[in-house]
Amino acid sequence: MSQDASRKLLFSHARMVEDLLGGFAAKPWSDILDFATLENRSAAFVSDGLRQRYGDSLWRLRCGETWLYVLLEFQSTVDRSMAVRLLTYTGLLYQDLFRLGEVGPGGKLPPVLPVVFYNGRRSRWTAPLDVTDTLPSVVEALARYQPSLRYFLLDVGRYGADDLPRGNLVSALILLENSRTPGELERALDRLVAWVRGPGERELKRTFGGWIRQVLLRGQFPEAVLERVAELEEERTMLEEQVQEWTRQWFEEGREEGREEGREQGRAEERALLCRLTARKFDADTAERLSGVLNGLADPERLAEVGEWIIECGTSAELLGRAGGIDQASDD
Repeated sequence: MSQDASRKLLFSHARMVEDLLGGFAAKPWSDILDFATLENRSAAFVSDGLRQRYGDSLWRLRCGETWLYVLLEFQSTVDRSMAVRLLTYTGLLYQDLFRLGEVGPGGKLPPVLPVVFYNGRRSRWTAPLDVTDTLPSVVEALARYQPSLRYFLLDVGRYGADDLPRGNLVSALILLENSRTPGELERALDRLVAWVRGPGERELKRTFGGWIRQVLLRGQFPEAVLERVAELEEERTMLEEQVQEWTRQWFEEGREEGREEGREQGRAEERALLCRLTARKFDADTAERLSGVLNGLADPERLAEVGEWIIECGTSAELLGRAGGIDQASDD
């Protein structure tokens, strides 16, 4: 399942749309929305030429005395034409409403709130947020005839944990999307499990569980091998065990890296000691020349052999002659 398709499935649940509007897109004026009237509508639009265009998701709910249509688009890459696309979808939606007779008193059309949910990892959203920003500057007399439509952008990567409303499932989704370590994933999943406990949210929990398995873990934690489970609580238990295993593996890897770093540090100190002994027995020039030969030498037996040569050799020439055979012996 693609990332965008999986998010369409998540936002086929009314609770997700309610939390998106109440906590983000319509937060300053959400008190005038009647969330009990949320309806999922078809996002397939038919033009006058009978050509179909498809948006990602379309909902409507009562907003005061009128309906408000919420047009959702899900993006994992930046689309420079997004404002124009949403203008097209809005126009096609209005054509459909006229065709179906779903207009208000006096033929008034309902308002539309376009929302773009963007979760790109490589860059932040840089596309224009308004159609007017895609047009060149024109004289004021002409500007009034140009199209204008602005959309609400939810750029997941711009949100930190402290920026998100609590108890909100879109907040939980963003925290999961932004998880970079097993610990962050575990904390985000804790919040999701705590916030999706309603008796009528069994299907939503299953949808989240499927998205976590099929999209989140495969995309961000591809090493995870997970069994198929039905309930989010089971997903939580299984992930907790998986996180513990990742932590154990990474600790072991880090400890092994630490051992190797320690061994290399010891070898470097041993090479430095051999050069100091050479300088004291012979001279600094011999020590410098020996250092060039020993640079990168990691075999502890050969390093010990060089120490014996320093004791046995009577002249610097004899020592450097023996040391000069190290590279050749290594090649052999």
